Amino acid sequence: MLARLETQVGEHPKLDNWDPPLCGDIDIQIDRQGQWHSLGTPMHRERLVRLFASVLRREADGDYYLVTPVEKWRIKVADKPFVMTELVQRDGQWWLQGPFDLACPISGAHPWTLEQGLPCVRLWHGNQARISRNLYYQLAEQAIEKNGQYGIELAEQWCVLGDAEPA
Repeated sequence: MLARLETQVGEHPKLDNWDPPLCGDIDIQIDRQGQWHSLGTPMHRERLVRLFASVLRREADGDYYLVTPVEKWRIKVADKPFVMTELVQRDGQWWLQGPFDLACPISGAHPWTLEQGLPCVRLWHGNQARISRNLYYQLAEQAIEKNGQYGIELAEQWCVLGDAEPA
């Protein structure tokens, strides 16, 4: 079944082009730490989680869906579906990295925002990632104040870490 689904969605799924009917809710949840659960039990099959993560889309209604060309299933996400844990530089470009080889370049296409006081970065297909606590503290050591916010400049992008306290 997993091989059939991988064949169906391909290596780089074009989720934004797919509009299958809603099949219903499926008992899959992503907790605040980005851990995937099925039927209340953590999912440890990395290949399966990686596949599910590649077809995850957040829609305008605010809900998250696993989408294939022929099916769409709603899942529950406690906060953000992904947590970025590292900042690395490769070939002159800054990247955020997370589990399952998740990588996002620091660029205007992936702006940083604050949500409930926590830094988040926009990914793709409506998804966002939260910055891990450890990475946040590493970046906070270099933070500067600009326009009422604390953050850092990376790749000519303002990466917000928090609001400056009013005087």
